[in-house]
Amino acid sequence: MTPRRFRAKVLSIRHLTQDVRELTLELVDTPTLVFLPGQSIAVTIPDKASGLSFLRYYSLASLPSSSHQLVLLVNVGERGKGAAFALEHSVGEELECSGPFGSFHLHEDPDRHLLFVGTGTGIAPLWSMLSSLFKQSCSQPITLLWGLRSESDIYYLDELQQWADRYPNFSFILTLSQPAHNWRGKTGWVTHLLQEFPHVDHLAVYVCGNRKMVAEVTGLLQHKGTCPVYRERHHEEE
Repeated sequence: MTPRRFRAKVLSIRHLTQDVRELTLELVDTPTLVFLPGQSIAVTIPDKASGLSFLRYYSLASLPSSSHQLVLLVNVGERGKGAAFALEHSVGEELECSGPFGSFHLHEDPDRHLLFVGTGTGIAPLWSMLSSLFKQSCSQPITLLWGLRSESDIYYLDELQQWADRYPNFSFILTLSQPAHNWRGKTGWVTHLLQEFPHVDHLAVYVCGNRKMVAEVTGLLQHKGTCPVYRERHHEEE
C-alpha cells in the first residue's frame, strides 16, 4: 500500500493512565485510510525553535474496517518532542499525517497458534491485529502476553477480559515488572512468561515493544525451536 498524505482532526483524547493517552483522529480530506492491522502512520510535528518539522510514527490501534477514524496510543510520560506535541494538542485540532507505513502486519499462518508479545504502548499494533482476528471469527488459539510496570500503568483490562469471556480460543496474561506487594498476578518481564512455553514450533509470534525486549524474545524463541517471528520495535519507546 502506497503511503499518502492526509489531514486528520483530533476527535477525542482519553486519559487511560497518568502517562498514556488514547487519541482518536477523524479523517478530514479523505473518506478512509486503507491499512493492514499492525501498520503505522506518521504525524508531522513542527519544531517551533528551528522552524522545521519532523515525522513521529505511531502504530494504529484501530481496526482497518473503521479506518475513517484512527486510534493512536501515546505515552506522554516519555521525554521528547513527540510526547510534548501530544500534550499540546486538544480536541478539534487538525494534524498533517501520512501513511500507512510498515511491514509489521498479520500473516497467513492458519495451522499455527498465535502468540502476541508486547510491552507498554507496544500493545497498539497488537490491539489492531487482535481486533481484526476477532472480527474475522478466527478459530486459531490466540494468546497475548503483555508487560507493564505497575498497577497504575494498567489499561484496557476490561476489554481484554470481555474478549477472553467471549472468545474461548483467546487468553491473555498481564505481568508487572514493579508491582506493589499485594499484587496477585504475574510478576517480572514478558520474557519470563515465555519460559513457561516448553516448545514453540507450533507458534506464529508477533512481538512489539522496546528494542531490548524484542531482541530477548526473539533470541529465546530461536533457542526453543523454529517458528515465524514477526517483530516491530515500537516507536514510542525509543
